[in-house]
Amino acid sequence: MKINKLYIGLLLASVAVLLIIGFYQTKPKQSSLPQIAESLWSNLENKPREKEAEKVSHPMAIANLRSQEYPGGDFVIENVLANGTNYRQMVVSYLSEGLKIYGLLTIPLAPRPENGYPAVLFVHGYIPPSQYSTIGNYPTYQAALARAPLVTFKPDLRGHGQSEGEPVSAHFSEKYVVDALYALSYLKNHPEIDSQRIGYWGHSNGGETGLRVAVISTDIKAASFWAGVVGSFEDMLETYNDKIPFLRNALDNELVIENGLPSTNPNFWKQIDPYAYLADIHIPIELQHGSNDDSVPIELSLRLKEELEKLNKTVIYHEYVGDDHNIGNNSSRAWQRTIEFFQEHL
Repeated sequence: MKINKLYIGLLLASVAVLLIIGFYQTKPKQSSLPQIAESLWSNLENKPREKEAEKVSHPMAIANLRSQEYPGGDFVIENVLANGTNYRQMVVSYLSEGLKIYGLLTIPLAPRPENGYPAVLFVHGYIPPSQYSTIGNYPTYQAALARAPLVTFKPDLRGHGQSEGEPVSAHFSEKYVVDALYALSYLKNHPEIDSQRIGYWGHSNGGETGLRVAVISTDIKAASFWAGVVGSFEDMLETYNDKIPFLRNALDNELVIENGLPSTNPNFWKQIDPYAYLADIHIPIELQHGSNDDSVPIELSLRLKEELEKLNKTVIYHEYVGDDHNIGNNSSRAWQRTIEFFQEHL
């Protein structure tokens, strides 16, 4: 019995020794613990950064467009046109991503204020590129603003008129936004313009471009959207899609095929949707829309109005009962309102 007890004791002692040896052989050295902790923390710390990098990776991402530079310069005068009633007008060009972009510049004949004229970046809506004309589209609109007196510049977005580059979809590409941001930089650099008093006017797709510009740039001080394509991506691709003729085939678009619809993949669409950045808007917005618009449903302007009001932003809304996409029956009244809006806020 004594031998058995001794045997058992030795056996237990041996097991204990083996366990201790194993523990110390597998235990990390004390000096490696800080390195392990640092490595673990670094991994955790970098994960959000990796996700953030993913968020700005798409060219249309608002954060990506904000991070870019859009250097300006001097407009090149391509053709001086006959004066209007009380303004000069000329075809000029500028560079956007190395592409030569043309446009119509109007400058009031009225005495120039000490710090320069206020100006409006005037962005056209969709017109088939083959039918677009620098001096043939929107000339009376620019003339109305020029008589205000406001400088106006209407860039012929890439692929339109003589502008270089290929036309794109305003809904699924950032290129027209880029063209507008470069145009804005050139306007700021113009010697006759007060760089602190530049507004934005956009019709239809020009409103869609303008809403993105408004959440990207701090250089515009007021924006007016007429019949703008200014709904969220979910509004345009899902909620009101049946009322938007030019987006009814959106499910066939490569961006939708790759990323799904906004309701099924909100994380992706929020990257590129200006609605996710409306809280950053700090300028007054004017919305004008005809209730009988069969190209762009009035619901899109109403949605933007509601969302801006929720955020306590300054938004002025004018609805024209029974009027069309161009607010044709109330054009004079609408222009008077827009001129007064810019005169007040620029």
